[in-house]
Amino acid sequence: MKVITILALVFAALATIAAFIFIVPAKKRAILNKFWQFVHDTLNFRYLIVEKILQAVYIFATAYVILMGFFMLFYVESGYYSSYWFGGYGLLLMLLGPIVVRLIYEFTMMMVLLVKNVIQINKKLKAADDTKDDTFGMNINFKRRSAAPKAPVQEQPEYRPYQPGPQSNDF
Repeated sequence: MKVITILALVFAALATIAAFIFIVPAKKRAILNKFWQFVHDTLNFRYLIVEKILQAVYIFATAYVILMGFFMLFYVESGYYSSYWFGGYGLLLMLLGPIVVRLIYEFTMMMVLLVKNVIQINKKLKAADDTKDDTFGMNINFKRRSAAPKAPVQEQPEYRPYQPGPQSNDF
């Protein structure tokens, strides 16, 4: 098992290095075919996969809650002395379950939409600014900016030492 783990680590490191050389750089995208462009976009986070995954989970969870409630309508647990019908819980689950699932989904989607809006704002700001992206998507400003303008220098009057003038005693 140790050999397999070491081999997996080595091959994963080699795959990472190869991806950063041949797939991830923006200048390589033009020469890639459709499949590798998809891989390039995925590795550079050009789109979010989480939306479709959340949508599938939402549909699954809603169907599960409704079906579970329906099956509970017909479920009776029998004990030695008594039996218990779960139909009331089933009705409650069929009515309130989809509402709770929808609320959880909407709160989660609000976070995803917030991230998407921030990404769009950053793209608009980047288009207005003259910055470039490096490999990791960080903004690096390559344009040199001059220092703050200096205040104009005013000429100082000539220094003259104090010389007492004639004194008058007219008090």
